[in-house]
Amino acid sequence: MDKLILGLLMIQRLTVYEIRTVVKKNFWGICSDSMGSIQAAIKKLLAAGMIEFSEYVEKSVNKKRYFITNKGRKEFSTWVQTPADMTTATNMELGKLLFMGLTPEAKHGELIDQIIADTEKELEMHLELQAKLNEVLPAAEQQFKAYWQHDPEYHKGIQDAMQSTDDSKNINNMAFYQLMALQYGIDSMKFDIEWFKKLKESRK
Repeated sequence: MDKLILGLLMIQRLTVYEIRTVVKKNFWGICSDSMGSIQAAIKKLLAAGMIEFSEYVEKSVNKKRYFITNKGRKEFSTWVQTPADMTTATNMELGKLLFMGLTPEAKHGELIDQIIADTEKELEMHLELQAKLNEVLPAAEQQFKAYWQHDPEYHKGIQDAMQSTDDSKNINNMAFYQLMALQYGIDSMKFDIEWFKKLKESRK
């Protein structure tokens, strides 16, 4: 969670509620969007000096907007430039498949059907998100450029991180890999659906 928050704060300043909204809308398959887990990660990052916040008042309510520090940028840059080890991904739910043989045999088909149905529902949500992102991407470049125009510090931070002053190219690179991460999730779910369908057939 802490690295995800650093990544979001690499791009723009956010309140805790804005962070939660982004996580809830876009990263439900990666981590929890519970306020408790987000606040715990923020507390950890604040203590480590990787993020800070500015306070402001909106509609008579005191709010905090978090931003990444140079230390946080260095930490995130080191982490994200370390190749991903896809072999370490863990899913405790696989334990249910591992021990499904300890359940009544008459229950097996029902359990597999539910896994397929749940995964198909999740896939549909991801496909809807993908469609929405493809709709808004054309306007994203101008939105980022407008944001950076009013926040030179963040503009420089992005250029330093990507070692490029070509804003259009930087935005396209960010969008490309965000879409690829989403595509990876979609492809994984499609694989899981077909795999469990084959599992069900193999039991007949």
